[in-house]
Amino acid sequence: MNLRAHVLFATTLALGLTALPAAAQKLHPDVPDEGEAAEIYAARAADVDPADYARLAREGDGEVWSCASCHGAKGEGNGNIPRLAGLSAGYIAKQLNAYAVGLRINHNMQYVAEKLSQDEMLGLARYYAAMESPSAAGPELGGDLERGRELAIHGDWDIDVPACYSCHGSSAWGVEQAFPSLAAQQPAYTYAQLAAWTDGRRQNSPVQLMQGISHALSDADKRAVSDYLATLPAPPAQEAPDD
Repeated sequence: MNLRAHVLFATTLALGLTALPAAAQKLHPDVPDEGEAAEIYAARAADVDPADYARLAREGDGEVWSCASCHGAKGEGNGNIPRLAGLSAGYIAKQLNAYAVGLRINHNMQYVAEKLSQDEMLGLARYYAAMESPSAAGPELGGDLERGRELAIHGDWDIDVPACYSCHGSSAWGVEQAFPSLAAQQPAYTYAQLAAWTDGRRQNSPVQLMQGISHALSDADKRAVSDYLATLPAPPAQEAPDD
Protein backbone atom coordinates (compact mmCIF):
# COMPACT_ATOMS: atom_id res chain seq x y z
CA MET A 1 0.00 0.00 0.00
CA ASN A 2 1.54 3.36 -1.03
CA LEU A 3 1.48 6.37 1.26
CA ARG A 4 -1.48 8.09 -0.39
CA ALA A 5 -3.57 4.94 -0.11
CA HIS A 6 -2.41 4.39 3.44
CA VAL A 7 -3.37 7.90 4.52
CA LEU A 8 -6.75 7.55 2.83
CA PHE A 9 -7.26 4.27 4.66
CA ALA A 10 -6.36 5.92 7.97
CA THR A 11 -8.74 8.78 7.19
CA THR A 12 -11.54 6.30 6.55
CA LEU A 13 -10.84 4.70 9.90
CA ALA A 14 -10.82 8.07 11.61
CA LEU A 15 -14.14 9.12 10.14
CA GLY A 16 -15.65 5.95 11.57
CA LEU A 17 -14.51 6.61 15.13
CA THR A 18 -17.44 7.94 17.15
CA ALA A 19 -15.20 9.42 19.85
CA LEU A 20 -13.06 11.42 17.44
CA PRO A 21 -12.64 15.04 18.59
CA ALA A 22 -12.54 17.78 15.96
CA ALA A 23 -9.52 20.02 15.34
CA ALA A 24 -7.79 21.67 12.40
CA GLN A 25 -4.97 19.89 10.65
CA LYS A 26 -2.96 23.14 10.43
CA LEU A 27 -2.02 23.12 14.09
CA HIS A 28 0.61 25.88 14.07
CA PRO A 29 1.61 28.50 11.46
CA ASP A 30 5.29 27.53 11.66
CA VAL A 31 4.86 23.84 10.80
CA PRO A 32 3.40 22.10 7.73
CA ASP A 33 -0.11 20.70 7.63
CA GLU A 34 -0.32 17.72 9.97
CA GLY A 35 -1.28 15.26 7.25
CA GLU A 36 1.80 16.10 5.14
CA ALA A 37 4.43 17.16 7.68
CA ALA A 38 6.40 13.93 7.98
CA GLU A 39 6.77 13.56 4.21
CA ILE A 40 7.81 17.19 3.83
CA TYR A 41 10.49 16.88 6.51
CA ALA A 42 11.73 13.62 5.00
CA ALA A 43 12.16 15.30 1.62
CA ARG A 44 14.15 18.10 3.23
CA ALA A 45 16.27 15.59 5.15
CA ALA A 46 17.43 14.00 1.89
CA ASP A 47 19.79 16.96 1.43
CA VAL A 48 21.41 16.60 4.87
CA ASP A 49 24.30 14.26 5.68
CA PRO A 50 23.59 12.52 9.02
CA ALA A 51 27.31 11.92 9.58
CA ASP A 52 27.70 15.66 10.13
CA TYR A 53 25.43 15.42 13.18
CA ALA A 54 26.66 12.20 14.78
CA ARG A 55 28.81 14.08 17.28
CA LEU A 56 25.86 16.29 18.25
CA ALA A 57 23.81 13.16 18.93
CA ARG A 58 26.57 11.53 20.99
CA GLU A 59 28.08 14.52 22.81
CA GLY A 60 25.77 17.51 22.46
CA ASP A 61 27.00 21.04 21.86
CA GLY A 62 26.98 23.79 24.48
CA GLU A 63 23.42 24.21 25.77
CA VAL A 64 22.18 21.41 23.51
CA TRP A 65 22.35 18.18 25.51
CA SER A 66 23.42 15.03 23.74
CA CYS A 67 20.54 12.83 22.55
CA ALA A 68 22.44 9.80 23.82
CA SER A 69 22.49 11.10 27.39
CA CYS A 70 18.75 10.40 27.65
CA HIS A 71 17.87 8.10 24.74
CA GLY A 72 20.86 5.78 25.13
CA ALA A 73 24.02 5.24 23.12
CA LYS A 74 22.14 3.02 20.68
CA GLY A 75 18.91 5.01 20.62
CA GLU A 76 17.16 2.28 22.59
CA GLY A 77 15.35 4.52 25.09
CA ASN A 78 14.70 3.83 28.75
CA GLY A 79 11.59 4.03 30.93
CA ASN A 80 9.50 7.01 29.79
CA ILE A 81 12.21 8.07 27.31
CA PRO A 82 11.44 6.69 23.85
CA ARG A 83 13.40 4.49 21.51
CA LEU A 84 14.60 6.52 18.50
CA ALA A 85 16.55 3.88 16.57
CA GLY A 86 14.67 2.80 13.46
CA LEU A 87 12.02 5.53 13.52
CA SER A 88 11.58 7.31 10.20
CA ALA A 89 13.50 10.52 9.61
CA GLY A 90 10.33 12.41 8.68
CA TYR A 91 8.58 11.35 11.87
CA ILE A 92 11.51 12.31 14.13
CA ALA A 93 11.95 15.70 12.45
CA LYS A 94 8.22 16.34 12.76
CA GLN A 95 8.32 15.67 16.50
CA LEU A 96 11.36 17.91 17.04
CA ASN A 97 9.57 20.74 15.26
CA ALA A 98 6.43 20.09 17.29
CA TYR A 99 8.44 20.45 20.51
CA ALA A 100 10.13 23.60 19.22
CA VAL A 101 6.82 25.39 18.59
CA GLY A 102 5.02 23.98 21.64
CA LEU A 103 2.70 21.50 19.93
CA ARG A 104 4.21 18.75 22.09
CA ILE A 105 4.80 19.41 25.76
CA ASN A 106 7.90 18.06 27.46
CA HIS A 107 10.14 20.58 29.19
CA ASN A 108 13.39 18.73 28.48
CA MET A 109 12.61 18.20 24.81
CA GLN A 110 11.31 21.73 24.36
CA TYR A 111 14.51 23.10 25.90
CA VAL A 112 16.64 21.15 23.41
CA ALA A 113 14.47 21.51 20.30
CA GLU A 114 14.18 25.28 20.64
CA LYS A 115 17.98 25.51 20.35
CA LEU A 116 18.33 23.29 17.26
CA SER A 117 18.53 24.63 13.72
CA GLN A 118 16.42 23.02 11.01
CA ASP A 119 19.48 21.30 9.54
CA GLU A 120 20.37 19.93 12.98
CA MET A 121 16.86 18.55 13.43
CA LEU A 122 16.97 16.92 10.01
CA GLY A 123 20.48 15.57 10.52
CA LEU A 124 19.63 14.05 13.90
CA ALA A 125 16.45 12.58 12.43
CA ARG A 126 18.41 10.83 9.68
CA TYR A 127 21.09 9.71 12.15
CA TYR A 128 18.57 7.83 14.30
CA ALA A 129 16.52 6.56 11.38
CA ALA A 130 19.64 4.81 10.05
CA MET A 131 20.44 3.29 13.44
CA GLU A 132 19.70 -0.37 14.14
CA SER A 133 19.86 -1.66 17.70
CA PRO A 134 18.31 -4.57 19.61
CA SER A 135 15.30 -4.08 21.82
CA ALA A 136 15.83 -2.83 25.36
CA ALA A 137 12.10 -2.90 26.13
CA GLY A 138 9.83 -5.40 27.81
CA PRO A 139 6.48 -5.53 29.59
CA GLU A 140 6.51 -3.52 32.81
CA LEU A 141 3.03 -2.05 33.27
CA GLY A 142 1.18 -5.19 34.36
CA GLY A 143 -0.86 -5.20 31.15
CA ASP A 144 -2.77 -8.21 29.84
CA LEU A 145 -0.52 -9.33 26.97
CA GLU A 146 -3.22 -11.38 25.26
CA ARG A 147 -5.56 -8.39 25.26
CA GLY A 148 -2.70 -6.24 23.97
CA ARG A 149 -2.02 -8.71 21.18
CA GLU A 150 -5.71 -8.68 20.21
CA LEU A 151 -5.77 -4.90 20.04
CA ALA A 152 -2.53 -4.73 18.04
CA ILE A 153 -3.47 -7.39 15.48
CA HIS A 154 -7.27 -7.15 15.24
CA GLY A 155 -8.37 -4.04 17.12
CA ASP A 156 -11.74 -3.98 18.88
CA TRP A 157 -14.58 -2.70 16.77
CA ASP A 158 -16.99 -2.93 19.72
CA ILE A 159 -15.23 0.22 20.95
CA ASP A 160 -14.35 1.54 17.45
CA VAL A 161 -10.62 0.81 17.74
CA PRO A 162 -8.79 -0.42 14.61
CA ALA A 163 -5.77 -2.70 14.82
CA CYS A 164 -2.44 -0.98 15.47
CA TYR A 165 -1.05 -3.03 12.60
CA SER A 166 -3.58 -1.56 10.14
CA CYS A 167 -1.65 1.73 10.11
CA HIS A 168 1.73 0.89 11.65
CA GLY A 169 2.47 -2.18 9.54
CA SER A 170 2.18 -5.95 9.98
CA SER A 171 5.32 -6.07 12.16
CA ALA A 172 4.58 -2.70 13.82
CA TRP A 173 7.77 -1.41 12.19
CA GLY A 174 6.00 1.64 10.78
CA VAL A 175 4.78 2.60 7.32
CA GLU A 176 6.40 5.30 5.19
CA GLN A 177 7.27 8.49 7.11
CA ALA A 178 4.06 9.37 8.93
CA PHE A 179 3.28 6.13 10.77
CA PRO A 180 6.09 5.34 13.23
CA SER A 181 7.37 2.02 14.41
CA LEU A 182 5.76 0.87 17.66
CA ALA A 183 7.71 -2.37 18.02
CA ALA A 184 10.19 -2.53 20.92
CA GLN A 185 9.11 0.92 22.08
CA GLN A 186 9.44 1.54 25.81
CA PRO A 187 6.00 0.68 27.27
CA ALA A 188 5.97 3.55 29.76
CA TYR A 189 6.48 5.95 26.85
CA THR A 190 3.76 4.36 24.70
CA TYR A 191 1.35 4.47 27.63
CA ALA A 192 2.22 8.10 28.37
CA GLN A 193 1.51 9.11 24.77
CA LEU A 194 -1.86 7.36 24.75
CA ALA A 195 -2.69 9.21 27.97
CA ALA A 196 -1.50 12.51 26.46
CA TRP A 197 -3.74 12.08 23.41
CA THR A 198 -6.65 11.28 25.73
CA ASP A 199 -6.35 14.41 27.87
CA GLY A 200 -5.34 16.77 25.06
CA ARG A 201 -1.69 17.31 25.99
CA ARG A 202 -0.70 15.86 22.62
CA GLN A 203 -2.56 16.70 19.41
CA ASN A 204 -0.22 16.07 16.47
CA SER A 205 -1.62 12.95 14.83
CA PRO A 206 -2.56 12.64 11.12
CA VAL A 207 -6.35 12.98 10.71
CA GLN A 208 -6.50 12.98 14.54
CA LEU A 209 -6.67 9.21 14.46
CA MET A 210 -4.74 8.67 17.68
CA GLN A 211 -6.94 11.04 19.65
CA GLY A 212 -10.01 8.99 18.80
CA ILE A 213 -8.34 5.67 19.53
CA SER A 214 -6.91 6.87 22.83
CA HIS A 215 -10.27 8.16 24.02
CA ALA A 216 -11.81 4.76 23.27
CA LEU A 217 -9.17 2.70 25.11
CA SER A 218 -9.56 2.07 28.82
CA ASP A 219 -6.58 2.51 31.10
CA ALA A 220 -6.21 -1.28 31.23
CA ASP A 221 -6.23 -1.42 27.42
CA LYS A 222 -3.57 1.28 27.22
CA ARG A 223 -1.34 -0.75 29.53
CA ALA A 224 -2.08 -3.98 27.69
CA VAL A 225 -1.19 -2.73 24.21
CA SER A 226 1.85 -0.79 25.47
CA ASP A 227 3.24 -3.90 27.15
CA TYR A 228 2.51 -6.12 24.15
CA LEU A 229 4.23 -3.80 21.66
CA ALA A 230 7.29 -3.82 23.91
CA THR A 231 7.64 -7.59 23.35
CA LEU A 232 8.04 -7.25 19.57
CA PRO A 233 11.38 -7.39 17.72
CA ALA A 234 13.03 -4.04 17.14
CA PRO A 235 12.69 -2.40 13.71
CA PRO A 236 15.54 -2.41 11.20
CA ALA A 237 17.34 0.72 10.13
CA GLN A 238 15.22 2.87 7.82
CA GLU A 239 16.26 3.57 4.27
CA ALA A 240 17.49 7.08 3.50
CA PRO A 241 14.80 9.45 2.20
CA ASP A 242 14.71 9.80 -1.58
CA ASP A 243 16.49 12.79 -3.04
